[in-house]
Amino acid sequence: MKLQDFLGTEQRYDIKAIANDEELTRQIQVILINLSLLDPPADGNFGSKSTAALHRFQTLTDCGEPGFLGVKTAEKLIETKPEQIQTDVLILKITKETILKMRPVASSQLSDSEKQGIKPGQEFKLLAYEPLRGHIRVAFRGNEFGEQSVWYVFDQHAEIYQGKNFVYPKRRPPSVKLANFPYRSQLDNFYNPTGSCNVTSIAMCLQYLGVRRRTSGGQYEDELYEYALQKGYSRWSPYDLAKIVKDYGAKDYFSERATIEELQDWLAEGKPAVLHGYFTAFGHIMPVVGYNEKGLLVHDPYGEWFATGYRTDLSGAYLCYSYHLIRRVCMPDGDFWVHFISV
Repeated sequence: MKLQDFLGTEQRYDIKAIANDEELTRQIQVILINLSLLDPPADGNFGSKSTAALHRFQTLTDCGEPGFLGVKTAEKLIETKPEQIQTDVLILKITKETILKMRPVASSQLSDSEKQGIKPGQEFKLLAYEPLRGHIRVAFRGNEFGEQSVWYVFDQHAEIYQGKNFVYPKRRPPSVKLANFPYRSQLDNFYNPTGSCNVTSIAMCLQYLGVRRRTSGGQYEDELYEYALQKGYSRWSPYDLAKIVKDYGAKDYFSERATIEELQDWLAEGKPAVLHGYFTAFGHIMPVVGYNEKGLLVHDPYGEWFATGYRTDLSGAYLCYSYHLIRRVCMPDGDFWVHFISV
């Protein structure tokens, strides 16, 4: 298989499919090396470094196909010349003594072989980086840490530069509103309208991110409801909801201990989230589509919440639920359940 074979088709290869095709792998690697996004050689092994370099290329060229190789990425790989993209080497600067981790969890949950102490002032060349739940996922260019090239570092202990330009962490704006976020009421659903806030919330996020449906009839949320039944997934399980998102080709990083600050940082990057809370006695979830100094902006699929109960005759689009309310109904025991959703 070659990149040219994707042109004029709807073929999509995930990373595993690319890795299983040595000819395609070598072609992509040669291009990424020529663009200074990957170190030689083109060895035909599409591992973590090649994956990170391809993701970086897709980000730089706005392909819109993260995690996949489709016609847009194939065209860009064939046509892009080095002078057309900014390929200054990414530099990770460690600002505080910290720990590199193989997983984005508390260091106490990792074995000694899964973490590496790092002193402040050290700098490393990167292939790519990605913010993730209070951490930065980094792919190193060199072999400082042996075969393991992808690590996680706490985002408050590091900075990233491209050449001399500071690029991360971005300064959080005082307010964010995800424009043109689709609103869907659960009350017109074909299946279980009073108990389908879950799939309705996920449908809103997937539609906003441009994730394609698998059927053409009915509503997106009804399609997800049927899909959950077919797969034996529980709509009330956050882990099963995350499986639905991933099955549809997007990403869902679910956290049981998120913070409002992490959520704000995520929204500032233009990405949606879904929160869990006891807005009703049985629990309720909804997309978060922004924030301001007063609270979080939400798309409540059940209408508008009041202390006396819900007004289901009102739209739940772009409501501002105060931080006091969010802490009271979503974090009564200190834990904040949030789905961080992206493509």
